[in-house]
Amino acid sequence: MRIVMFARVPGWYSFRQDRLARRFQAEGHEVVGIVVEKTGTLASLREWIHKLGPRVVIQKIFKRLVNRRSSEQAQTNGVRRIVNYPPCKARVYRIASHNSDECLKIVGELQPEVLVLRGCLIVRRGVLQIPKFGAINPHYALLPAYRGMEVTEWSVLHGDPCAVSVHWVTEAVDAGGVIVSRQIDVKRGDSLGQLREKCAALSVELIVEALKKIEMGKIRPTGVPLSEGRQYFVMHPRLYELADRRLRLG
Repeated sequence: MRIVMFARVPGWYSFRQDRLARRFQAEGHEVVGIVVEKTGTLASLREWIHKLGPRVVIQKIFKRLVNRRSSEQAQTNGVRRIVNYPPCKARVYRIASHNSDECLKIVGELQPEVLVLRGCLIVRRGVLQIPKFGAINPHYALLPAYRGMEVTEWSVLHGDPCAVSVHWVTEAVDAGGVIVSRQIDVKRGDSLGQLREKCAALSVELIVEALKKIEMGKIRPTGVPLSEGRQYFVMHPRLYELADRRLRLG
């Protein structure tokens, strides 16, 4: 299928080794464009450290610097294997906002069948209506129970299962129907940052699975009433510490 990806990353970020874009290509999809809403390096670094923790961020940077090969770990039926995906060659469009007229024009010209969002803010209806089948997004929690922000942390704090859900995107926050969802394996001693890394890895597999369902015509866009579930917001630092401690202690 023809796919356009949306992302929010600093200007220096390269998508040549991006695991999601490369996986799309390996699955036979055509990534016709990657539309990036530019963010500042310091702002992005602060966000990554907050979500992942300094240790995980340093590990990710080190891995990116020393491992330039296109090898990647994939998982099928619970068995990990090493696969070689070619670099992503899609054109990258860097813009000020995903809700700008410039973005609307770019996506309109690319004519994607599916728009895949990754770490984006709310996208307006005009853009969401362009893809043939719709827009999808990976969400790091069960839906509709946990809509909104920092939902991995809120799930841990409440003692609920941690999961990834790939859902249709609507104008309302995380209110699209769920296409596929799966819980992640939480181990004693995991940090919140490590959980997010597990969610990121699982999200790649689930997005691929969701695209197969869409391509086969097994599912089409649906919505969920906002009365179902609850919307969460940024977690207070003290609650964040409590959630992390609860996670580490099991």
